[in-house]
Amino acid sequence: MPSMPLRRGPSAAVPQLGRALLRRSMGEHEADRHRCAHCNRTPLTGEVVHIYVVAAGERLVCELCRPLRRQAPARSELMHAPEHERSVRVERRAA
Repeated sequence: MPSMPLRRGPSAAVPQLGRALLRRSMGEHEADRHRCAHCNRTPLTGEVVHIYVVAAGERLVCELCRPLRRQAPARSELMHAPEHERSVRVERRAA
């Protein structure tokens, strides 16, 4: 069976453009992600994360890496979905 020739032209560039746009958007979201200071893993939504205060600022540590630290965390929080920070909350006014 003869092999199919590769298509060249405008339609061949569309998948490459799509891949380039996807890589670019993933790169932009990469900077916004919270990552564990030990394993560099992105914690799952609903996972408890621990915040430690260090000289350089705050460090996030996931639940799996928490036993690697001897000191107690400054605080522990529930990991929210990325959309949580951008959502609009309706608040009721006090009477």
